Amino acid sequence: MDWLENIKKLKKDKGFTNESLSEKSGISLGTLNKLLSGATSDPKLSTLFALAEALDCSLDMLTGSRKEPASVLSKGLSFQYGALDETGKRAVDDTIRREYERVKRAERPYSLDSPAVRRLPLYHIAVSAGTGSYLSGDDYQEISVYSNAKTDAADFAVRVCGDSMMPRYLPGDILLVMKSDGIEKGELGIFSLNGEAFFKKYGGDRLISLNPAYRDILLGEHDEIVCFGRVIGRLKRS
Repeated sequence: MDWLENIKKLKKDKGFTNESLSEKSGISLGTLNKLLSGATSDPKLSTLFALAEALDCSLDMLTGSRKEPASVLSKGLSFQYGALDETGKRAVDDTIRREYERVKRAERPYSLDSPAVRRLPLYHIAVSAGTGSYLSGDDYQEISVYSNAKTDAADFAVRVCGDSMMPRYLPGDILLVMKSDGIEKGELGIFSLNGEAFFKKYGGDRLISLNPAYRDILLGEHDEIVCFGRVIGRLKRS
């Protein structure tokens, strides 16, 4: 991980402690400690951009993709990225990650006789399309799936229980999920609402079922809601 070694070197050269770098970059100390310890292997672009700003270097130099000083175009793109709101930054982050996976996929050796296979975490506890159930952070098994555009873009999989997303999604369907801490209105996502995990369509102020027999779940001022990710597809039933 060139970016990690570059961050550590720049941090040392400029005399930053973890605490002072956290303060200058606006990144929480916990997140920064995980990143510098190597516990975070795939940091968000927004995190790297904040560190590049704090360490007074270009994003290219920080990630090791460019050894010489950044071009005017690169600086311009960095400035434009910094001016985006959180929705825009998430869209850029997701696009870059998908394109990175596409390029790495193209570099992999393959055989026409045996399709490429990748491993994907499948959470043991199903997300509810009805009453809700908790999605544990480490209670999963790894499953083998054929490598394609959707499975390569997915970060984890979950199984559906309940019938509130019928007829489009059935109980037992395995959903492919791309990690994201926020999705657009009208998109399908995996959410934690007051500690319970749900598969629903995001409605801004509510979580919506596709089955008209179920009422929308209105989001109150004091509800604790977290988005785990965007549902990008499902595995075919064998």
